[in-house]
Amino acid sequence: METKLRRFLPLLFTGLFVLAAQSSSAQFRLKRLQPFEAKQGYMLSVNYGLYFPKADLATRFGWSSGIGLDVKFKTMSGWVIGGSYTWNFGKNVVTAEKHMFDSIVGSSGEVIDQDGLFSVIRLNERMHTMSFDAGRLFPVWKTNRNSGILCTVGVGAMYHRIDIYASKSKVPQVTNDYEKGYDRLTGGLMFSQYIGYQHLDVKKQMNFNIGFVMNEAFTKSLRTTQFDLRRYDDTKRFDVLSGIRLGVTIPIYTKKREDEEFFED
Repeated sequence: METKLRRFLPLLFTGLFVLAAQSSSAQFRLKRLQPFEAKQGYMLSVNYGLYFPKADLATRFGWSSGIGLDVKFKTMSGWVIGGSYTWNFGKNVVTAEKHMFDSIVGSSGEVIDQDGLFSVIRLNERMHTMSFDAGRLFPVWKTNRNSGILCTVGVGAMYHRIDIYASKSKVPQVTNDYEKGYDRLTGGLMFSQYIGYQHLDVKKQMNFNIGFVMNEAFTKSLRTTQFDLRRYDDTKRFDVLSGIRLGVTIPIYTKKREDEEFFED
């Protein structure tokens, strides 16, 4: 997986460089056009990112991918308010967590299915983060007052678990309701920060965002029993997740009420 990541990162940064170059070219063209005055409206963004765990989260998972949706409202003065959701997924579950099956493995170290054969069990990461965000857009171009550095802070929740993939008919001891005793479902209060560049094109042809996101969560187990411990896990955790995120934005501009035109018969 690390080899694939090394191959993917150059492609990602090459794409970001191309977007930045196109943005600079677009801004150069804007100098010859009328200024794109500040507007208010909604910004809907579909994002993809690469995320890396820190603190207690790093003892359970490695790097992961994330697909998310942001819905924010921007005022004429640049203030931004809205919400965001991200679904993280990956195959990097650390080796230490695999010892939770020690009580049900055979002498070979493999899980034995109900037919007495070695069973294939795959462990994946699944995570959900959601937050209510507020911040401000700081324009950096005189000819485009709707593009610039976007900074937000938020509060919300983080939930993550280990997804256990195994045949339900062959390995019933780790599937269905029994999976809940091993999946490490964890959740709690989360704080988030984001800083990046938001580009809204005057011709609505190329709207994107790119930036860094940081999430810090105070979490604990949400399962009443952890089978390998044979008790409730009351450990308090501090999970940190950071990453780089790239998204496509769909702007929907609105008018202030005093700017609207009314017609009467």
